[in-house]
Amino acid sequence: MSWIVAIAMRLAGLAGVSLSPFAAGALFAGGLAVLAGGAAIAGGAHLYNAGFSSADAKCEAAQVAEQNAQLQARLEEKDRQLVFANALQQRDAKRAAEAEAQLKSNQGAIDATPANSNKCFTRDMSRRVRGVR
Repeated sequence: MSWIVAIAMRLAGLAGVSLSPFAAGALFAGGLAVLAGGAAIAGGAHLYNAGFSSADAKCEAAQVAEQNAQLQARLEEKDRQLVFANALQQRDAKRAAEAEAQLKSNQGAIDATPANSNKCFTRDMSRRVRGVR
């Protein structure tokens, strides 16, 4: 450290200031203290920011996990609705097929009915219908 004191005294002499060896040593020790204090403050700020960032990340992770749980519940509900809608569609398709079969059966019965050659009323039938009020 003696060579540092000598350098500090010589630099102060170049600037026109006369320093004692004690003052030069104290000045050097004070500079080291300021440097160490600044480094400690910077390290403390870095640790504080790292802790804050970690806490923020944990909070954000919890929010994302909650959103994922909500989305998973919504997805399960949509899957349940899809199964229900598919069941309704299959039931309706079955009913439509049964109705189509019934229509074909009715059309077959219509086609199988013999033609009526006596389509008009006779005079006797006309008189009877005219008298109905």
